[in-house]
Amino acid sequence: MTLKNRTALIIGGGAGLGRAIALAYAREGAKLAVADLTAATAQETLTLAGRTADGLALAMNIAQPAEIRAGIRAVTERFGSLDIMVNCAAICLVDPLLEVTPERWDQVFNVNARGAFFCMTAAAKVMLPKKFGRILTISTPATRLAVANFATYGASKAAVDSFTRSCAAAWAPYGITVNTIVPGRMTGGMVDALDRDLAKLTGQDLAALTASRTQSLPMQRRVDPAEVANAAVWLASDAAAYVTAERFNFTGGMELG
Repeated sequence: MTLKNRTALIIGGGAGLGRAIALAYAREGAKLAVADLTAATAQETLTLAGRTADGLALAMNIAQPAEIRAGIRAVTERFGSLDIMVNCAAICLVDPLLEVTPERWDQVFNVNARGAFFCMTAAAKVMLPKKFGRILTISTPATRLAVANFATYGASKAAVDSFTRSCAAAWAPYGITVNTIVPGRMTGGMVDALDRDLAKLTGQDLAALTASRTQSLPMQRRVDPAEVANAAVWLASDAAAYVTAERFNFTGGMELG
């Protein structure tokens, strides 16, 4: 098992990609902490992973820095260390550009950009003294594509792309790698919600819109979160010890154009 004796915290691990990564890490022997907006959804992931007895479920809203700090502290108190931190918590609001309000802008950036940054720094403060750590962030093809109706999401994740590289440069001398995973249109979770919101906004039939967005992909299928989780396992393992500041695309060729 490639992650045996490593302690991993998956933030946003109550569903979707976060849950898939948590399950993959559990299979690879990691000691598992799962954080989500509610402890109940985090606990569901631990149950699916078979870790109800030895795992840790946390309620965490990363828009609140105090909750991030409290969560990291709870992990270290329970397991004695933190070796791997993956932040999958994010929100995507569908808004025409002229209808974006300051409140909606702040709602997205407080989670996706500010929250992600303070998750990373809180984890790094624990990892720096022992000179080992793996930090993974999640980005999106929307940082490099023109997206009219969820530009706030793309912009917030572009910030993640930028400070991921900055953190990688700062912490590389301390044995901490910092990398980004970029899933494309996944099955389930936030992408399904995005399709529903787009259909509602544009007045399109949901099934037709979903099919069209799938067929427009060069590989003409959506990616399963479990496929992306395989990369998260490798990046957290000793095999990727010399890999940092990289952006790993799982987009089915979305960025070819």
